[in-house]
Amino acid sequence: MRRGQVSLDFLFAVTLIAITMLNIAYIANIETGHARTFDITTRLKIFSVDVRDTVVKGYSVGDGFKIKKESPIPLKSDSDSIVITLIDPGDLIKVTAVIEGKTYTTYQKSPVPIYATSSVVLKRGQEEFWIVATYNEKEGKLYVTLQASS
Repeated sequence: MRRGQVSLDFLFAVTLIAITMLNIAYIANIETGHARTFDITTRLKIFSVDVRDTVVKGYSVGDGFKIKKESPIPLKSDSDSIVITLIDPGDLIKVTAVIEGKTYTTYQKSPVPIYATSSVVLKRGQEEFWIVATYNEKEGKLYVTLQASS
């Protein structure tokens, strides 16, 4: 084998290694994005279950129940937000988040009645809210609602 052949083989091997490394970096970047999406989705799902369970707890404890909740995800930019909504027709709990420009939505069916639609928006600097139960004597109903933290 000549000297020129060894240099050509070496150059070819280095090129293959470089292409392989670029492909590995590309795949790692894609997987990191998928992992981030999975993390956000999982946190929101767990949060929606926690809100549902707290609504049930408020309904069972009764008038005067009040508990503070906070965002499950740090809201880093001004465009990030989480909207939590208790929906009257259908007894649904909807959590919609806009994180890093992507929108995520999850629903939970409430096992207890929701008599009034209420909603709260969490933003950077305003990442807390209250779940409050109040009894309406006139209607004879217990209202569990969301209130912004002041």
